[in-house]
Amino acid sequence: MSPVHEARNSQRDCLPRILAFCLLFALLGVAAAHEGSYGILLLAHGGDPSWNREIMKIRSALEAETPAEAAFGMADAREIQAAVKRLEARRVSKIVAVPLFVNSRSEVMDQTRYVLGLSLKPSEILRDALSGLSHQDACQPQACGAHHHSFSLERVRSSLPLVLTPALDGHPLVAEILLERARALSREPGRETVILVGHGPVDEEANREWLTTMKSLAGVVRARGGFGAVLAATIRDDSPQEVKAAAAQALRRMVREGVGRVLVVPHLIARGGIERHILAILEGLTYSWDGRTLCPHPNMALWAAQAAAEGARREDMKRFWALF
Repeated sequence: MSPVHEARNSQRDCLPRILAFCLLFALLGVAAAHEGSYGILLLAHGGDPSWNREIMKIRSALEAETPAEAAFGMADAREIQAAVKRLEARRVSKIVAVPLFVNSRSEVMDQTRYVLGLSLKPSEILRDALSGLSHQDACQPQACGAHHHSFSLERVRSSLPLVLTPALDGHPLVAEILLERARALSREPGRETVILVGHGPVDEEANREWLTTMKSLAGVVRARGGFGAVLAATIRDDSPQEVKAAAAQALRRMVREGVGRVLVVPHLIARGGIERHILAILEGLTYSWDGRTLCPHPNMALWAAQAAAEGARREDMKRFWALF
């Protein structure tokens, strides 16, 4: 065989191997891209239809860049499991759970960690609180929205690795929203007292941590808004009656003793019932209020996207089944 024919045969023999290598590199590239993908599991309390719509708007905003699903309820394992399955079907390689809650320190967050397999112990505080609510027949649809809250030891199962990010806490984007809400009510900031009012957890120690975070946010609002004073309070709405009564009295006293015009700003995720409880507590007092909550505001979707991106970079992701 001539050298020319040998060269041609050699090229023909190499061609399948070259194509195979090209295909292999292409597949490896796709696999690498897929391996870096993540899905966002947006966790939210859930409320009336308007409350839920605000959360779904945030999910839609996240969806423009990253696969995102929402799960409503107070650490409702079935809701979360359904959302996880939807993310699995979208072939993400890991899940970043973003809790759209005011504070990372609460019985709901403790139970969420348990449901996600990140903690061995369920929240006894949440169990007792929900038991108390059911006995008082307080968790009716008009109070809790479409999502009935009950305590369960069920846990979510998936083979995907997961990380849970912190809640809103004292994030600067939250401070910006609260400042904007206060300014909308303001006339002469230097002669006004702003009071940030949150829901608050059941546990006493957790409530102190909530107030510490809220006071930090209040400091930012005062410094940037030039207000005479900015205070913080929680109404402890899920706590025993005597705790709720004491919190209500403290809030009323805060409003009565406020210097100048008093502006009350709800430190809540969205409207859905709790704001009416605040108004009931403050009945008969003089103050300014428009009831505008953290949602709707573009900062909320921006915060969720930032939290998810930071969570996706963490190295401490765990697999759901690790504790079973």
